[in-house]
Amino acid sequence: MANRRKRPNPWSKINGTGMRRIVILAGIFGVLTFVILFCKLWQLQVTQHDWLENKAITQQTREVTSTAHRGTIYDANGDILAISAAVQNVILSPRDLLDTVKDEVKTKDEFGNPRSKTAIEAEKESKLQSTYDLIADNLSSILGIDRTEIMTRLQKTKSAYEVLAKKVEEDVSDQVRAFIEENKLERAVYLTDDSKRYYPYSTMASQVIGFVNSSNTGAYGLESLYNLDLAGTNGKIITNKNASGKEMPSSYSSYIDSINGYNVHTTIDSTIQMYAEKTLEEGIAKFDVINGGFCLVMDPDTGAVLGMASSPDYDLNDPIAIQDSVLQSTLNKIRNTSTEEEYEAALNAAQLKQWNNKTLNTTYEPGSTFKPIVVAAGLEEGTITDNSTFVCTGKVHIGDWDIRCSARSGHGTQTLRRAVMNSCNPALIKIGQSLGEDKFREYWENFGFTSTTGIELPGEQKSVFWTADKFGETELATASFGQRFTTTPIQLIRALSAVINGGHLMEPYVVQSVTDDDGNVVSYHEPKEIRQVISQETSDMVRSYMESVVNDVGGTGKNAKVAGYRIGGKTGSSQTLDSADHIIVSFLGFAPADDPEVIVLLGYDWPQPSAPGQNTTKDGTYISGGNMAAPMAGELIANILDYLGYQKSGNTVNENGVTIPNVVGQTPDEARAALNALGLNVRTSGEGSVVTDQMPTAGSTVPKGSSTVLYLGEEKPKETVAMPDLSGMTYDEAKKALENVGLYLNATGSGTSGTVFEQLVLPGTPVELGATVEVKFAENTEPDNGLSSANGDWAEDPEQKDQTQPQTGN
Repeated sequence: MANRRKRPNPWSKINGTGMRRIVILAGIFGVLTFVILFCKLWQLQVTQHDWLENKAITQQTREVTSTAHRGTIYDANGDILAISAAVQNVILSPRDLLDTVKDEVKTKDEFGNPRSKTAIEAEKESKLQSTYDLIADNLSSILGIDRTEIMTRLQKTKSAYEVLAKKVEEDVSDQVRAFIEENKLERAVYLTDDSKRYYPYSTMASQVIGFVNSSNTGAYGLESLYNLDLAGTNGKIITNKNASGKEMPSSYSSYIDSINGYNVHTTIDSTIQMYAEKTLEEGIAKFDVINGGFCLVMDPDTGAVLGMASSPDYDLNDPIAIQDSVLQSTLNKIRNTSTEEEYEAALNAAQLKQWNNKTLNTTYEPGSTFKPIVVAAGLEEGTITDNSTFVCTGKVHIGDWDIRCSARSGHGTQTLRRAVMNSCNPALIKIGQSLGEDKFREYWENFGFTSTTGIELPGEQKSVFWTADKFGETELATASFGQRFTTTPIQLIRALSAVINGGHLMEPYVVQSVTDDDGNVVSYHEPKEIRQVISQETSDMVRSYMESVVNDVGGTGKNAKVAGYRIGGKTGSSQTLDSADHIIVSFLGFAPADDPEVIVLLGYDWPQPSAPGQNTTKDGTYISGGNMAAPMAGELIANILDYLGYQKSGNTVNENGVTIPNVVGQTPDEARAALNALGLNVRTSGEGSVVTDQMPTAGSTVPKGSSTVLYLGEEKPKETVAMPDLSGMTYDEAKKALENVGLYLNATGSGTSGTVFEQLVLPGTPVELGATVEVKFAENTEPDNGLSSANGDWAEDPEQKDQTQPQTGN
């Protein structure tokens, strides 16, 4: 057997050094490989763990949000102001639709032979297009969406979530659901739960309630400030899906329940709110007011806001639409004369203006409604007393100014009570001087004007007053009668509540409580006193002065008087810096005067004068708080007290008339004697020994000297007459005009003095012959702050008017 040669061993030539190198290199490469693998594992398991986990969950599951029920907002009596109702969103899944069509196309023919790829693709495209047409045709009709828009969405075949319509109501969602079931499109079109906000009262308290945006998030008002309480927590429905994105309903699913939002209970009384808004609306129309107005109704003892109205307002169910006719008219002019960009800017400005809450988002010069605060400070400090007297010559010289009074010839010597009744500027300046600059600023702070009130509404502004170094002799004088500084209506009504409630400065509030879904109280607002500013004695004194403003002869607020109610108040007419014609007329009133339960602040911003530079309207009415705001506020206060169930006090019978007794069944002589004794004239109709009917009917109030008709043996005529137009007439003229058509006058308001302020029966309305119609009269008094000259200024030197403009600060 031949010898076999040994194969050489390649490692035999490697000496010890080479082997060590190999081992070292192998070790290095091994370590590097381990490090790389470790780093990659660290990245996957630690660094990117959460991201990869979320990506896997997203790929393997479908998550649908279950919207929480937003809490309800209620008024003080439990009436619903804002509520959410269940609605649904219509969702399209083009990807699932494509997969569904693919699954329906068979890959083999009826004999089990494979079909050609071309035939399969052709059938798939045909089915897909017919399904697209089916969906687009039907959903465009049901949802009111353009067909082209739906077709565009269907082409997005990689998308599984295309929102076709949001917040559709039950009648529409039922139609969509029926369409889905009928055509077996459950994977391609589906509905998700959502909620929609509804506001049953439309425009009522719109700036208070606010509204939500398309995402159900509060955007304004209470909806915004209490959004976290109202919103609740959304739930989820999670289901598995396979690699192609198809839902697998029989596999894993998880349900996370939504948590409904809390309910907000406000202090707003919807009836009082309606009265306030109606008063505001009627005054704006009656006095041709350019810039809207505000009206606040509050409980002076607690600070609870019962009504808060601001004009212009808006429809809560359509907050972007412009409701105010003045704003809409301006927008129409801009649309016709400006670019699209300019129109959009004007539209945005108009929307912000109607969303603005003038009671707290805007400051204004309060004018004479501020005067009771100055009087209260003087009485509390003892710089004046009830026995103090003041001499008014018609103007007072302060620095470089001659500041006038409304009485150009002066009020002469007057008591403190009469000075308040006259709203005398020189007297108030004297009181301000007696306090001095430092003490005046101290009471300015004590009455709460250096900070916001803390009311639970967004955007409250602070008052604008002079800084200490800018507050001199002239500024003190003008501030004493409420001019050249600005404050908000909510700050002013809080301070004046302290004046009349015993001196207690309360925190205003509009939310009484927050409750959960089961009615459990989450939070409750107790009345909060900030401080006592003045004594009970001082408060009682100033309150009696304010009652005299309305009820005593010569008071500037006499037009607010209502028979049967003790109403106190203060008028205001403030001139703004932007225009001599821009006057804000206002009235602060409260009742009952001896123990106030309600306080009202009503203001109309810029009643239009008959011509530039004039201080009367086109019907000759002086532009003043006493002529405009006072009668409207007096009627509002009476309506509120009636609603709250307060009994009228004192003489509830109109002092200008007599009440007709029932004389039916009496003899003509007995009836005549009874009516003559009341100062009434009598005539008879027909013949008979007994009165069978009478005109006017028993219980009617008519003026003394009116003619009554007694029917003897015959019926009273049933005919009607047209109500005459009594605008601008005096008492005697209105009485005669009514008697000429067979009607009787029931005069309210200022009665036999003044002119017709309002007739409750509109001109031309058919009225039964012999009926008594109520007509309200008001005295046409000049403004209470000296705005009675042709140029409307209360200062002799209008060129220096900006000297008294306040500097920002407290």
